Amino acid sequence: MSVRALILAAVTSTLASVAVAQTLPPPPVLKESPWNGDWVLSQTRNTAEIKAAAADGYRFHLEPDGRIRWEIPSLHEVVEGRTDNQPMAIHRTRPTPLTLAVAADGPRVLVYHVARNGQPDGEGRMTLVDQGKAWVDISEPAGRPDLASAVIYVRPDAENR
Repeated sequence: MSVRALILAAVTSTLASVAVAQTLPPPPVLKESPWNGDWVLSQTRNTAEIKAAAADGYRFHLEPDGRIRWEIPSLHEVVEGRTDNQPMAIHRTRPTPLTLAVAADGPRVLVYHVARNGQPDGEGRMTLVDQGKAWVDISEPAGRPDLASAVIYVRPDAENR
């Protein structure tokens, strides 16, 4: 085979690859949030101290338009609003002076701020990991990054605990 034929074959192959790449459909847009559903405290990925202090589980429902319903069933806690970083009342069986502000940083990260009587109380960053089968919450009291801690939640099926 001549050098000219080899070059022609390489150019043809490259052009075919480019044409195929240009005709691929765009990546799918998520219609259902990967956060939606129930999450439980991981029994194998957390320390005993974290398991003793953390909530047993969460339930989330996020809509594509930014609406959120955030629940902590063990605390009988419900928060409803938007992921626009504006304070939302935290509803429990007894009145609480706490508010929660949540902002989505892409589809796999939620950033939150807790306030007590309008004053910062704590904050955190929740990140989906393990192909959406778990999330890590790195939180800290307001202004105290030296006291930050991490807790891991998983889907409630046995293989992820």
